[in-house]
This record gives sequence, structure tokens and C-alpha cells, in this order.
Amino acid sequence: MEANKTQVTEFVLIGLTVLPGLQVPLFLLFLVIYLITMVGNLGLIFLIWKDPHLHTPMYLFLGSLAFTDACSSSSVTPKMLINFLSKNHVISLVECITQFYIFASSANTECFLLVVMAYDRYVAICNPLLYPVVMSKIFCIQLLGVSYIIGFLHPMMHIGLLFRLTFCKSNVIHYFYCEILQLFKISCTDPGATQNEDMEKENATLLTEFILTGLIYQRKWQIPLFLMFSVIYLITIVGNLGLIALIWNDPQLHIPMYLFLGSLAFVDAWISSTVTPKMLVNFLAKSKMISLPECIMQFFSFVFSATTECFLLAAMAYDRYVAICKPLLYPVIMTNRLCIRLLVSSFVGGVLHAFIHTGILFRLTFCNSNIIYHFYCDIIPLFKISCIDPSFNVLMVFIFSGSIQVFTILTVLVSYTLVLQMSARTKSLQGIKKAFSTCEAHLLSVSLYYGALLFMYVRPGSTQADDQDMRDSLFYTIIIPLLNPIIYSLRNRKVIDSLAKMLKRYV
Repeated sequence: MEANKTQVTEFVLIGLTVLPGLQVPLFLLFLVIYLITMVGNLGLIFLIWKDPHLHTPMYLFLGSLAFTDACSSSSVTPKMLINFLSKNHVISLVECITQFYIFASSANTECFLLVVMAYDRYVAICNPLLYPVVMSKIFCIQLLGVSYIIGFLHPMMHIGLLFRLTFCKSNVIHYFYCEILQLFKISCTDPGATQNEDMEKENATLLTEFILTGLIYQRKWQIPLFLMFSVIYLITIVGNLGLIALIWNDPQLHIPMYLFLGSLAFVDAWISSTVTPKMLVNFLAKSKMISLPECIMQFFSFVFSATTECFLLAAMAYDRYVAICKPLLYPVIMTNRLCIRLLVSSFVGGVLHAFIHTGILFRLTFCNSNIIYHFYCDIIPLFKISCIDPSFNVLMVFIFSGSIQVFTILTVLVSYTLVLQMSARTKSLQGIKKAFSTCEAHLLSVSLYYGALLFMYVRPGSTQADDQDMRDSLFYTIIIPLLNPIIYSLRNRKVIDSLAKMLKRYV
């Protein structure tokens, strides 16, 4: 933004009317409506909570819908009521963004809840005998959790993009709350324009291509490193895809443990393929350029796979806990349905997390240096060359990446603490060895993966050198996907036997 422009940090909400004679009647009308809304929705929640006969899926969803309705109304109505009687209709930018986030979160959550309620009615009417089995308590909680998570994450993307807008002319919002379309109308930045168009308006040059410096700067090492990482990549792909093929072809491996292991192998192959091919090309190419769309796609793919792996490792820890601590109930708890839900939740969580950071990445502009001191488009090197202060993005990385890692690490720690307690109660050295023989591979994999990620991403304020960043990234993007199929196969008798059978069949 040009220096002679003053950025607006407060807005004026016009409201429903500017006629003084209508202010008090409208205040009384909407006050009554708001009170009825809150009493009705909170009363419904209280009734459902107090009456055991209403503790069924239908009323669980209905209570959640009542909660979102109360949130949606409370995000808008109190401010509108104040403005009816107040001469000052000013709302700060922070209040405006907060109001938009709460309203959008509750509105999005309500959309998903209505879909869930429709599915609940379909099962109740079309499959009444199977209703208690299909709409189990765990499944209902999962549906509610997904609805709220998506509902509250989706506005984050819009808020991130909203921060690229500037308000320097009119501060009058012709509406009764901070609605996003009304903010677009008073923005100095064209909300439909690309970053390139915005920068052109300010006589700046937006960079749309970057140079990946790679691992080294001396040409004599390019060929040896190309050959070494080519071999590593081939072994990684063959190992992970081979493990998937073994699990697919052997019916004895069609159990939860190997279902998760096959998914982990898929994610490892994906994360390696996101980074390594471009790095190999750059070893031999004179031009190490990568376009902005390619960079964004590479970053999205990396975040998706890294996040999904975190959730999968947590699911695998829970699987081992049930197998060791509740062996008789294992087939009942770890059903195919639950395993599929855990897998789908892991992949959906990975996609949503990637969307959040990719969305707010679009608020950044790059107009000075186009040199990325890394071998792939990682988010921290992009922050370093941004023309816009990336503090908001850094905060989002710390909050979301930190929360995901804390949640998944706690799941792993709690699971293995319970396994350790169970093993200690057996008072048998043989029992302890047997218990941990099924966990040691997973524990090693978890230690390697989380150790590297925690060191990299939950310290965004670190000033460590770019070379150290690249070495850390190299470990969890290339080395860990190489090691995982080896770690999980060498001490696994079933995998070795399955491999021997396959070799006898085809060789």
C-alpha cells in the first residue's frame, strides 16, 4: 500500500435503518427474538441433557444444532442491539474479524449437522433393525467431531485470505454485522484480483518463479548426490509399494495392524515422491526454477502427507494398545468399520490442515529475492523471502502444527504408558518381551518421525542456519520413508513369511 494512504482499522455498521423513530421499536423486537432464541435453544439443550430418554443420536444431533444456532445468533444480535441505542456504531477490525469467524464457523457447522441429521433419519427409516449398530455412540461422536472441526477450520482459510485486503477509503459497512461480501465492497484491494494485479497497482514486481538452491553449491558433488538419492528413492518406492502389494495379496495380513501399515507405506511413498524427483532434476539441470503454482502444489502435497502420517502413527499406537491390553475384545473394538473411520479421519485431517496453510499462504507476496535456500518449497524458507510480514502465518503454523503434534504424541504416549502398566502387572519377563516385540518397530518409527518434526516446526522463531534446516528436512522427507518399510519388515515374521511365499510363487 502506498505511503500516502491511511489504513482503516475501525468500521461503522449502518445497521438495518438510520431512522431514529424506528430504533427503539426494532431494539425491543429483536431483543424479544434474541431472548426467545437463546431460551429456546439452551432450554432444548438442557432438556436433552437431563432426560435419559433423549440420549439417542437424533437428539444428540438436535442438541448440537441448537448450540450452533445459539452461537450464530449470539455472534450477530448483541452488537446489533447495542447499535440500535448507541450513537457510536463503530466496530474495530479485530472485533469485525472475530464476529465474522464465529458466525461463519457456526453457519458451516450447521450445514454439516443438517446433512448428518438427514443421514440419521435415512438409517432410522430404511434400516431400523440395524440402526443401533450403524448409529453407534462412537460413530455419532465422530460425525459431530468432524462437523465441528471442518466448520471451525473452514473460516480460517477465508480469514487468512481476508488479511491480504486493505481498507483505506470508506469505513462504512452497509450491514448490521461484519459480513465478508460487505468487506469486499469497501476494500482498497480488488478481492477478485490476483496478487500480481495487486502488486502492479502499487508499481511493484511480483515474483512468480523461484530458484531452489538445493543441498549444495559445488558442481563436483552434483552427479554423486544424484546417483545416491536416485538409489535411495528407488529403494523407498520399491520398499513401500512392495509392502502395500504384500499386504494386498496375502489374506493373513488383512487385519487392522497391516491396514494401518499399508496406509503408512502409501504416505511415505507419497511424501518421498513430492520432494525427491524435483531434487533429482535440479542436480542435473542448469535451471533450478520452480513456478509459484508448482511451489504451492509441492507444499500442499508435503503438508498433507506429513500431517496424515502423524495421525496414522497415533492410530497405530491405539491399535497396539487394544491388541495388548484388551486382546479378547480386540476383534470387537478394532472392527473394519472403526479402522476405515480412523483411516479416513487421518487422510481428511491431512487434507484440511494442508488447505489451511495453503490458503493463508496466498496472503503473502514475493517481490524481492526469489531464491529459496532449500531443496523443496517448505513454508519456513517462503516466510523468509516474503515481502509481507508472515507473523500471522507463523502463528497459524505454531497453533495448528503444534496442536496436531501434541494431540498425536499424547495419544502415542498414553497408549504405550497403558501398555507398560499392563506389562508390569503380568510380572512375567516373557510377557513383557512379547508385548514390546509387537511395538518396538512402531516406537522407533514414532521417535524418528516426531523428533524431526518437533525440532523443525514447533520452534518458528529459531535462527538456525539454512543448511541445518535442510539436513533436518532431508531426514524426515527422504530418510524416514526409506527406513520405515525396513523397520516394519525386518522384525515382522508375518511380513517375512508373506514375502517368502510371494517369491516362491513368482520366481
